[in-house]
Amino acid sequence: MNDLESKRFWIALTLIPNLSPRKFHILLENFSSPQEIWEAPLARLKEIPGFAESAETFCAHRANANVERALEQIAQLQLKVVTLADENYPEPLRAIPDAPPVLYLRGEYIEKDKLAVAIVGTRRATSYGRRIAQQFAGELGRLGFTIVSGLAEGIDTAAHRGALKVNARTIAALGSGFARPYPQSNQKLLEEIVECGCVMTEFAPDVAPDKWTFPQRNRIISGLSRGVLVVEAPEDSGALITARWALEHNREVFAVPGPITSESHRGCHQLIKSGAKLVESVTDILEEFKDLRALFTVRRERPAPAQKPALSPLAEKIFSVLEFEPMHFDEIVSRTGLSVGEVAEGLLTLSLQGVVQELEGKHYVKLP
Repeated sequence: MNDLESKRFWIALTLIPNLSPRKFHILLENFSSPQEIWEAPLARLKEIPGFAESAETFCAHRANANVERALEQIAQLQLKVVTLADENYPEPLRAIPDAPPVLYLRGEYIEKDKLAVAIVGTRRATSYGRRIAQQFAGELGRLGFTIVSGLAEGIDTAAHRGALKVNARTIAALGSGFARPYPQSNQKLLEEIVECGCVMTEFAPDVAPDKWTFPQRNRIISGLSRGVLVVEAPEDSGALITARWALEHNREVFAVPGPITSESHRGCHQLIKSGAKLVESVTDILEEFKDLRALFTVRRERPAPAQKPALSPLAEKIFSVLEFEPMHFDEIVSRTGLSVGEVAEGLLTLSLQGVVQELEGKHYVKLP
C-alpha cells in the first residue's frame, strides 16, 4: 500500500466542508480510525455529543466527495501528507488545541523549525512596515530562528523575503489548498520557500481562499511558533487574530509601535495596551526567551564557519544527535550510547572546530 493510499480516509475527511478541526477531533475521539469515521452510519454519528447536529450534513457531503480526484491532485502537485498519527507531525503544532488533523506540505519541516518566530501584519503595508519586517526576519534568521508567516502580500511577503535573503529557513502557512494558492502574485515566492523551507496547509487541494479560511489558518502560524511579532496592523487586521491565537496557545506576543496618527499601526498599539511587548529591536524579543538567552549570546558573538568542517566518526555521531536548542551532557551520552569519556572527547573536538558551543550547566548546542 503506497503512502497516499494508507492515508486515504484522513484525506477524505478533509474534503468535508463542514468538518471543522474541533469536530474532526470529536470524531477521532469516538472512533478507532478515520476509516471507521468515513464508514459510520448516520444513526451512529447522531449519537456523538457535540457532533449530532452536523451528522446529516456530514453524510451528504461524504456521499458527494470525490476522493479519487483528491488523491490524483495530491500526486500531481507532489504534496506530502502528514497526519496526527505520524511521528513527523510538527511537535509545536501537535500541542495546540484542535491541531490540524491533516497537513499538506511542500518542502520539508525539520527538527530545527521548532525554534521559530512568526512575523505577521497587514497586506496594505507601508514601506516602513515592509522594511521593519524584513529587518527583523533577517536578524532572527541569522540567529537560527525559522521565520513563519502566511505568504500574504505586504508584511508576510517582507518577512519571508527577509529570511530568504540571509539563507534562513522560513515556513508559509496557506489559507487555501495547493491547487488554489493565494495570492497568485506570490507563486514565485512560494517556490523559493519550498527550496529552503516549507509551505503547508490543512486544506484539501481544491479548497479556495475564503473569508473563513484565513482566520482558521492563523492558528497554524501561531502554533508553529514560540512567539508572534505583529509589525504593522490596523484595528481590523487578520494579524490580530494570529495574536489572539498566540495568547490562547501560551505563546509570546510582540508588537512594533508606529506613529500615533497612523491608522495602519492602531492594531499594534492596541496589542501593546493589552499586554503585548513593545519591540524596538531583536533584543526585546530575545529577552523573553530566557531558556535560550545564552545561546543567542554565543551566536551573536561567534559567527559560524562558512561550511561544516570534516568530522571524525566519533564527532559525527555526537553532532548528529545535537540540536539547535541546549541539550545536557547526560542526554547526549544517552542518545549516542557512547561512554562519558568518548562524549567528552567528541564535544571538545566539535567545540574547537567551531560547530558546537558549551553553555552553562553542561549544556551543548549546534551553531547555525
